[in-house]
Amino acid sequence: MHWFLGRFRRIYFMALPENEADYEKSRRRYIVGDAAAQTIAQLAGGTFLVSLMLSVGFSDAQAGVLTSVASLAAIFQLFTMRKVSHLHKRKLFVCLMTLQKLYLALIFFIPLLPVSDSTCQLLVITGYFVAQICAQIGTPATQDWIASLVPTRLRGNYFSRKDAVCVFVTVTMMLLSGMIMDATAGERQHAGFMLNGSMILILVILNAWAFSCMKEPRQGRINNEGKEIHGKLKYKYPREEVSHSGNLIAEMIEAFGKADFRMAFTLTLLWQTSFYCASPFNTSYQLVELKMPFTFIMVIGFLGNMLRIAITPLMGKMGDKHGMAFLYKYSLIGIFLYHIFFALATPSNAYPMVILGTVFSALGWSFAGIGLFGVQLELLDEGKRDVQLSVLSALSGVYGFLVSFVSGCLLDFLQQTLATLPGERLYAQQFTNILGAWFLLVTILYLKCRVQKRERLIER
Repeated sequence: MHWFLGRFRRIYFMALPENEADYEKSRRRYIVGDAAAQTIAQLAGGTFLVSLMLSVGFSDAQAGVLTSVASLAAIFQLFTMRKVSHLHKRKLFVCLMTLQKLYLALIFFIPLLPVSDSTCQLLVITGYFVAQICAQIGTPATQDWIASLVPTRLRGNYFSRKDAVCVFVTVTMMLLSGMIMDATAGERQHAGFMLNGSMILILVILNAWAFSCMKEPRQGRINNEGKEIHGKLKYKYPREEVSHSGNLIAEMIEAFGKADFRMAFTLTLLWQTSFYCASPFNTSYQLVELKMPFTFIMVIGFLGNMLRIAITPLMGKMGDKHGMAFLYKYSLIGIFLYHIFFALATPSNAYPMVILGTVFSALGWSFAGIGLFGVQLELLDEGKRDVQLSVLSALSGVYGFLVSFVSGCLLDFLQQTLATLPGERLYAQQFTNILGAWFLLVTILYLKCRVQKRERLIER
């Protein structure tokens, strides 16, 4: 027992990196853990989750609303960020939150239980939202952890390599799981759910193991003997404890009182607006209005992801050389053109427009996510990075849901209105894509005129 407790303490409370090799090993472990985490998110969401919900009696509308509301789980970060920020060591906390994703595996076994549909529905909702809440609560601490392991000069190169690996693993696993779900459709659907749940279970264990193998640069208070003050030493040095004051409102006021945080917040909201007002509706546009076969959409999406994987490492190196904001601005031009081509798409020209849109989307997404995160890290206060990431993520998550809801209402209104207009047929998604392109143009101008201007002033 003493050996086990000692080992546990060394792994989760004494895992300081001692040299560059420890840092590099931890960065590699994070790639493994994040690849597993992103794959879990895909296998426990989208089509797979909707199929599970439909099998236990949810309607199409209910399933859609429940999957969308999951983004609201980010709001729980606001209520836990102060507690988490006061933890001298966060490795154990992050690993425990990672293990709560086991609920995402277990919900796929619920249809096998000998209980009523209403009970199954309650269990699915509970398991799904508990897992989502825990994942959101642990995200800022995880982001702060990896940011402390990657020097600023290497962030573009590292995060691009990580993104390429994660996308490849995720796409491959989704294709495999999709084939399994197709092969077990119908009466054997429960077998497909079991296999999908088993894959998620293995990935959760891999995720937790990879994070447990990482080192944590975050260091607690040091006594005169050079030892960190935690565990029993807290009782030996009671006067060295730092009292924490303030509350949620005070933390938010402090964050918004800083010009750099306001800049990061504005940039994130502009990006969220451009994304949620158009992109969520383009898959249904291809299937319903453009009458494109599902196989073509899957194949062109897979090829687009392969292109993204191929160019992402190069984009990362360019980001380190020219600056995150500079390259992020140009990556958004690719997504801007994606929206333009989808706005021009009609049943008569659907295939060339969708292919061109997918190519430019791959070019844009090769750095869009990396660039936004990199700019956020540059703008946030390093000493308060975890708290500010929590505020940023929570508020932008709620905002993204609201934009998606309003855009859905606008889409319904346009579909009813445009269907009655005489002349050549227009489609609601053409207007939402124009709206998305317009907000992306505003985001690009904001990056050029505000964020890059700040960088130039700092360099001078």
